[in-house]
Amino acid sequence: MDTLRKLVAVLCLAGLSAAGGCAVADTGSFVRLQEELEGLKQEVAAAKRAAGAGAGAAPAAVVAEPVPLKASPDEILALRADLANMSNTLDGVKTELRVAGTRIDENKVETRKEISRLNAKTDEGAIAAQEFKSRQVKLDEVDRRLSSLEERLEKALPAAGRGASAASAQTAPTQEWKSPEDMYDYALGTLKGGEAGRARSVFEAFLAKYPGHKLSPNVYYWRAESFYVDKDHENAIIGFQDVIDKFPASDKAPDAMFKQGLSFLALNDKKNAKTLFDLLLSKHPKSPAAEKAKQKLTEIK
Repeated sequence: MDTLRKLVAVLCLAGLSAAGGCAVADTGSFVRLQEELEGLKQEVAAAKRAAGAGAGAAPAAVVAEPVPLKASPDEILALRADLANMSNTLDGVKTELRVAGTRIDENKVETRKEISRLNAKTDEGAIAAQEFKSRQVKLDEVDRRLSSLEERLEKALPAAGRGASAASAQTAPTQEWKSPEDMYDYALGTLKGGEAGRARSVFEAFLAKYPGHKLSPNVYYWRAESFYVDKDHENAIIGFQDVIDKFPASDKAPDAMFKQGLSFLALNDKKNAKTLFDLLLSKHPKSPAAEKAKQKLTEIK
């Protein structure tokens, strides 16, 4: 900048000298003026070179400032309402997800419980099936032993005993009964009166006269009971077996099984007695005879 001012001043002086018709006649001053002009030219040339070197550098990047967006109050309220609705919807979805998760957990718990119950029932069924098989084996064993005992009794029964039994049947009253019930009542009263043999003959006459009568299960039972009263336990066992075989669904069947067990106990056959009591509990668990069988089982050592 100083160099440029000097150059202008020198040019002005030179102009003035020329215009003044060489008013300045001092030759020394003119020479100095030329020297200063030359020096100024050199300074101008150097300044140009320096300015050219500076112009080669890349200009600094201009960063544009973001232009702020302007929105109206209504637009701002609408945006806020949209955000609130989106937030409520998100909360509702979260709540539904939590409820669904809870239900899934509850269903898992119920499913596990149901599986446990089914497994328990399966185990119980397996145990029951095993017990049934075991009892069936015992029942088959009892049947086999009863059949064997019946055969032995038939072979061992003295001829005199068979004759006595036939004689007792022949001595049964030959009176005419008013009805089958009248005949049954008479025989039962006779048994309870202590005349087991006479009662038995009337029961046998009843079975011969009224086969298939509705009182037949009772008649067979009390006929076997007459042997039990006479302490003829072998024939009592066989007689009670007739009740079980012929009338398995009768109310007398559980009582007959119980009396069979007592007959075996009287013969000191605890094994068969216990088997019969167990079988009675299996087949007729709710009968009065079953309660008696439970008590007897606790007494058998």
